[in-house]
Amino acid sequence: MYSLSSCVVLGCSACAILGGWGYFRRYQVSRSPVGVFTLTDLTLMVLFILLMPFLYLVLPLWLVAGLLGLSALSVFYFTWEPVLGARWAIWLVVLVLLAADLGAALLLGTGNNGFFAVNNVVLLILIVGIANLWVQSGMKACDVALLGAFLTIYDLLVTAHWPLMSDLFTRLAGLPLTPTIAWGSSSSLLGLGGGDLLLAAVFPLVMRKAFSRPAGITALVLALAAIGTLLALPLKGVFPVMVVLGPLIILQYLYWSKRGGRERTMWQYLQAEPLRYRGQSPNP
Repeated sequence: MYSLSSCVVLGCSACAILGGWGYFRRYQVSRSPVGVFTLTDLTLMVLFILLMPFLYLVLPLWLVAGLLGLSALSVFYFTWEPVLGARWAIWLVVLVLLAADLGAALLLGTGNNGFFAVNNVVLLILIVGIANLWVQSGMKACDVALLGAFLTIYDLLVTAHWPLMSDLFTRLAGLPLTPTIAWGSSSSLLGLGGGDLLLAAVFPLVMRKAFSRPAGITALVLALAAIGTLLALPLKGVFPVMVVLGPLIILQYLYWSKRGGRERTMWQYLQAEPLRYRGQSPNP
């Protein structure tokens, strides 16, 4: 049965996944070289995922907050650049979003639904931006499938068997820009990790680019169905969401790669499904 908290988290998840889909068809992230995401990039990403929790646990909180803020600022800029165009407008929106999150944390506290409302919106925009940065930079469906396989095992270990993720969420919960979609009071608090939601938003985009629009829509629907099912279950504590999302990603990739053959590059996708990006032409 769905509570108010689960409805809010599910609604935010739908906004992130559908928002990433809509942005992908409408805007081109500037300076995103098409078809350049390599195995080296994937390896570096995996290493970052391995090291990041330990760094965030040992670094001073002020430094962790600074790193989160710098990362968000960079993603915000590249996300809003094709939407707004004018540099002054981009910086205005970026600074307003960061100031709103920081102000909500300082004035309301990070355990308040008022803060969650602001932080959820900020995190949704970040997820839409990062998903499009990855995919428009040439990330392939096989890359996401490999990443999903790794994260399934990783999440099972660090969430279900070791207290690493629980300790990390506890430490970051007191900071602005905390990477969790959350809602509820201390007794009914429900959250979804931003990393889990990011992978759920990325996969429909790479499947559409790699194979077809039906492949992307299938991935989108299954991701929302999986998240909705988990939110309806009476789960206690921190649950490793990737043990559900990961196998779904791998099975879909295997099915569509067998059915559709070789993946399309971003350039081939644009040839097969031509579109006109707002404010600029797609890369040749």
